[in-house]
Amino acid sequence: MPDHPTEEFGSKLIEIQSRLHGYIFSLTRDLSDTDDLFQQTALILWNKFDQFNEEKSSFLTWACGVARFEVMNFLRSRSRKKLYLSDELNLQLIQCVIEQDDNELELRKEALEKCKSHLRDRDRELITECYADKNGIHTAATRMKRSTQSIHNSLRRIRAALFGCIEKTLLQSEHENQPNPGVET
Repeated sequence: MPDHPTEEFGSKLIEIQSRLHGYIFSLTRDLSDTDDLFQQTALILWNKFDQFNEEKSSFLTWACGVARFEVMNFLRSRSRKKLYLSDELNLQLIQCVIEQDDNELELRKEALEKCKSHLRDRDRELITECYADKNGIHTAATRMKRSTQSIHNSLRRIRAALFGCIEKTLLQSEHENQPNPGVET
C-alpha cells in the first residue's frame, strides 16, 4: 500500500485508467475529445482526492461520476444537445464499466505492451517520460525543447495509433480463437 497520498492517487488512477477512458469514450464517441476530457477529469480527481471516501464508493465509481459531469459540461459548451444521455442511462453505463470483464482488461494490457513495442523509439520514450516516469508534459517539453502543445499533439497521435493497434490486435486474437467450423475438435 502506498505511503503517500500522491502514490496512492497514482496507483488508483493507473488501475482504472483504461476503464475510465472507455467510459468517457462511450459518452463522447470521439477519441480526441475523450483524451482531453480524461486529462481534465484526472486533474479534478487529483485536486479533490482528499474528498474521496473509499467506504462510500469505489475509486472507479467516484471517478466515473466526476467524468460524467465533465462530459456533460463539455457537451453543453459545444451545444451538442443530441448527445445528452439521461441520468439513468449514465448510471447504467457506469455500472457496465465497473462490471467489465477483468479478462478483457488483461488482454488489453497485453495488447498495449505488444503495440508499444511497434512504436518508434522516440515515441516510446515520450510516453515513458510523460506517463511512466511521472515527469509530466511540461517537463518533457522543457527537456526536449518543444512546446507543450507539440507534446500534446504527439501524445494524441501516439494514443490514437496505440488505440488502433490494440483494437486490431484484439480482433486478430479473437479471430484466431474462434473455432473453425470445418474442423472437428
